[in-house]
Amino acid sequence: MTLTAIMVDYLEDIKKIISGQFGIEEEDIEEDSLLETDLAITDLDMEDLIASLEEKYEIQIPQAENQRFEKVSDIVSYLYDNVENRP
Repeated sequence: MTLTAIMVDYLEDIKKIISGQFGIEEEDIEEDSLLETDLAITDLDMEDLIASLEEKYEIQIPQAENQRFEKVSDIVSYLYDNVENRP
């Protein structure tokens, strides 16, 4: 997947949020990082991450959708497809 400039913006935002919330260095977070395996983000952590994304982008992410997020790139793609007021 080639990232567009908008997707890169989302990726950078997600890196900042994950780094701030979970103490993971931004340079250790890649678009292909597995949330659970590589970043040790638990289901409870995921709820916090989703809440932060919903607040930042003023959207609602359905529970069924956030259960599909396995990699950072899954979140980037979701934001790209669902945020109307893109950065």
